[in-house]
Amino acid sequence: MNFKGVRNWKQIHSRSICWLFFPLFSTGTYVTQVTATDADDPTYGNSARVVYSILHGQPYFSVDPKTGVIKTALPNMDREVKEEYQVLIQAKDMGGQLGGLAGTTIVNITLSDVNDNPPRFSKSFFHLRVPESSALGSAVGRIKAHDLDIGRNAEVEYTIVPGDGGAMFEITTNEHNQEGIIILKR
Repeated sequence: MNFKGVRNWKQIHSRSICWLFFPLFSTGTYVTQVTATDADDPTYGNSARVVYSILHGQPYFSVDPKTGVIKTALPNMDREVKEEYQVLIQAKDMGGQLGGLAGTTIVNITLSDVNDNPPRFSKSFFHLRVPESSALGSAVGRIKAHDLDIGRNAEVEYTIVPGDGGAMFEITTNEHNQEGIIILKR
Protein backbone atom coordinates (compact mmCIF):
# COMPACT_ATOMS: atom_id res chain seq x y z
CA MET A 1 0.00 0.00 0.00
CA ASN A 2 1.10 3.52 -0.71
CA PHE A 3 -0.35 6.40 1.35
CA LYS A 4 0.08 9.81 -0.21
CA GLY A 5 0.02 13.09 1.65
CA VAL A 6 0.30 11.69 5.17
CA ARG A 7 1.71 14.68 7.06
CA ASN A 8 3.23 13.71 10.34
CA TRP A 9 6.59 15.44 10.27
CA LYS A 10 7.77 18.91 11.32
CA GLN A 11 10.13 20.30 8.79
CA ILE A 12 12.64 22.43 10.66
CA HIS A 13 14.42 21.85 13.94
CA SER A 14 15.37 24.59 16.41
CA ARG A 15 18.98 25.62 16.12
CA SER A 16 20.98 28.78 16.40
CA ILE A 17 23.00 30.35 13.63
CA CYS A 18 25.44 33.18 14.27
CA TRP A 19 26.21 35.47 11.39
CA LEU A 20 28.38 38.58 11.30
CA PHE A 21 27.94 41.34 8.78
CA PHE A 22 28.71 45.00 8.45
CA PRO A 23 26.13 47.65 9.31
CA LEU A 24 25.34 50.70 7.21
CA PHE A 25 24.32 48.75 4.13
CA SER A 26 21.09 49.56 2.38
CA THR A 27 17.80 47.76 2.79
CA GLY A 28 17.87 44.28 1.26
CA THR A 29 21.43 43.29 2.17
CA TYR A 30 21.80 39.50 2.25
CA VAL A 31 22.44 38.08 5.74
CA THR A 32 21.98 34.29 5.46
CA GLN A 33 19.58 31.62 4.25
CA VAL A 34 17.63 29.07 6.28
CA THR A 35 16.53 25.82 4.68
CA ALA A 36 13.79 23.45 5.78
CA THR A 37 12.90 20.06 4.32
CA ASP A 38 9.63 18.18 4.42
CA ALA A 39 9.32 14.39 4.28
CA ASP A 40 5.98 14.52 2.44
CA ASP A 41 5.82 13.47 -1.21
CA PRO A 42 6.59 16.65 -3.24
CA THR A 43 4.71 15.28 -6.27
CA TYR A 44 1.42 15.12 -4.38
CA GLY A 45 -0.33 18.44 -3.79
CA ASN A 46 1.04 21.21 -1.56
CA SER A 47 1.91 19.01 1.43
CA ALA A 48 5.68 19.36 0.92
CA ARG A 49 5.69 23.01 -0.19
CA VAL A 50 7.43 24.99 2.58
CA VAL A 51 6.80 28.70 3.25
CA TYR A 52 9.02 30.82 5.51
CA SER A 53 7.96 33.71 7.74
CA ILE A 54 9.38 35.81 10.57
CA LEU A 55 7.69 35.42 13.94
CA HIS A 56 10.12 37.74 15.75
CA GLY A 57 12.72 40.12 14.32
CA GLN A 58 10.78 42.62 12.29
CA PRO A 59 11.12 45.44 11.32
CA TYR A 60 14.90 44.89 11.18
CA PHE A 61 14.92 41.81 8.93
CA SER A 62 12.77 40.11 6.32
CA VAL A 63 12.66 36.55 4.98
CA ASP A 64 11.76 35.51 1.46
CA PRO A 65 8.76 33.18 1.89
CA LYS A 66 9.91 30.85 -0.91
CA THR A 67 13.70 30.73 -0.50
CA GLY A 68 14.32 31.37 3.22
CA VAL A 69 16.80 34.14 2.41
CA ILE A 70 17.07 36.61 5.30
CA LYS A 71 17.85 40.22 4.40
CA THR A 72 18.04 43.55 6.18
CA ALA A 73 14.75 45.43 6.13
CA LEU A 74 15.99 48.77 7.48
CA PRO A 75 18.80 50.97 6.14
CA ASN A 76 21.76 52.22 8.20
CA MET A 77 21.77 49.58 10.92
CA ASP A 78 24.50 50.63 13.35
CA ARG A 79 26.33 48.49 15.94
CA GLU A 80 26.64 51.44 18.31
CA VAL A 81 22.84 51.69 18.46
CA LYS A 82 22.02 47.96 18.61
CA GLU A 83 24.56 45.16 18.25
CA GLU A 84 22.62 41.90 18.58
CA TYR A 85 19.35 40.72 17.09
CA GLN A 86 17.43 37.49 17.54
CA VAL A 87 15.21 36.47 14.65
CA LEU A 88 12.66 33.65 14.97
CA ILE A 89 11.92 32.02 11.61
CA GLN A 90 9.00 29.68 11.00
CA ALA A 91 8.80 27.14 8.17
CA LYS A 92 5.33 25.82 7.45
CA ASP A 93 4.31 23.12 4.99
CA MET A 94 1.17 23.01 2.81
CA GLY A 95 2.27 26.32 1.32
CA GLY A 96 1.55 28.04 4.64
CA GLN A 97 -2.14 27.16 4.55
CA LEU A 98 -4.27 26.57 7.63
CA GLY A 99 -3.59 23.10 9.01
CA GLY A 100 0.01 22.98 7.82
CA LEU A 101 2.68 21.72 10.20
CA ALA A 102 5.39 24.16 11.28
CA GLY A 103 8.78 24.27 12.91
CA THR A 104 10.99 27.16 13.97
CA THR A 105 14.63 28.15 14.23
CA ILE A 106 16.38 31.04 15.94
CA VAL A 107 18.93 33.06 14.02
CA ASN A 108 21.24 35.20 16.19
CA ILE A 109 22.67 38.10 14.21
CA THR A 110 25.54 40.19 15.53
CA LEU A 111 26.53 43.37 13.73
CA SER A 112 30.27 43.80 13.36
CA ASP A 113 31.89 47.18 13.79
CA VAL A 114 32.92 49.57 11.03
CA ASN A 115 34.99 52.68 11.56
CA ASP A 116 32.09 55.13 11.44
CA ASN A 117 32.78 57.28 14.51
CA PRO A 118 35.56 59.81 14.97
CA PRO A 119 37.43 60.02 18.26
CA ARG A 120 36.14 62.84 20.48
CA PHE A 121 37.80 64.71 23.30
CA SER A 122 35.90 65.24 26.56
CA LYS A 123 36.72 68.97 26.37
CA SER A 124 37.85 71.48 23.76
CA PHE A 125 40.92 72.78 25.61
CA PHE A 126 43.48 71.06 27.78
CA HIS A 127 45.62 73.26 30.04
CA LEU A 128 48.97 71.84 31.08
CA ARG A 129 51.58 73.43 33.33
CA VAL A 130 55.14 72.53 32.54
CA PRO A 131 57.80 73.45 35.11
CA GLU A 132 61.01 74.96 33.70
CA SER A 133 62.92 72.18 35.42
CA SER A 134 61.22 69.44 33.35
CA ALA A 135 63.75 67.17 31.66
CA LEU A 136 63.78 66.85 27.87
CA GLY A 137 61.98 63.68 26.84
CA SER A 138 59.82 63.59 29.97
CA ALA A 139 56.05 63.24 29.93
CA VAL A 140 54.46 66.56 30.84
CA GLY A 141 50.79 65.72 30.32
CA ARG A 142 48.19 63.25 29.17
CA ILE A 143 45.04 63.65 27.12
CA LYS A 144 42.41 61.17 26.06
CA ALA A 145 39.92 60.96 23.23
CA HIS A 146 37.09 58.40 23.23
CA ASP A 147 35.89 56.50 20.15
CA LEU A 148 32.51 54.72 20.13
CA ASP A 149 33.87 52.07 17.76
CA ILE A 150 35.51 48.92 19.11
CA GLY A 151 38.70 46.96 18.46
CA ARG A 152 41.05 48.31 15.80
CA ASN A 153 38.42 50.85 14.79
CA ALA A 154 38.69 52.48 18.23
CA GLU A 155 42.47 52.86 18.20
CA VAL A 156 43.43 56.52 18.43
CA GLU A 157 46.55 58.14 17.00
CA TYR A 158 47.41 61.61 18.28
CA THR A 159 49.31 64.32 16.41
CA ILE A 160 50.12 67.92 17.20
CA VAL A 161 48.77 70.28 14.57
CA PRO A 162 51.65 72.16 12.86
CA GLY A 163 52.19 75.58 14.40
CA ASP A 164 50.65 74.61 17.74
CA GLY A 165 53.74 73.77 19.75
CA GLY A 166 55.06 71.02 17.50
CA ALA A 167 58.58 72.37 17.87
CA MET A 168 58.32 72.24 21.67
CA PHE A 169 56.33 69.05 22.24
CA GLU A 170 55.61 65.70 20.67
CA ILE A 171 52.83 63.27 21.41
CA THR A 172 52.73 59.49 21.44
CA THR A 173 49.87 57.07 21.99
CA ASN A 174 49.85 54.64 24.89
CA GLU A 175 48.76 51.42 23.15
CA HIS A 176 47.19 49.97 26.32
CA ASN A 177 44.83 52.77 27.37
CA GLN A 178 44.76 54.92 24.21
CA GLU A 179 45.96 58.03 26.07
CA GLY A 180 47.99 60.69 24.31
CA ILE A 181 51.25 61.31 26.20
CA ILE A 182 52.69 64.79 25.67
CA ILE A 183 56.49 64.81 25.81
CA LEU A 184 58.81 67.79 26.20
CA LYS A 185 60.92 67.92 23.07
CA ARG A 186 63.09 71.03 23.68
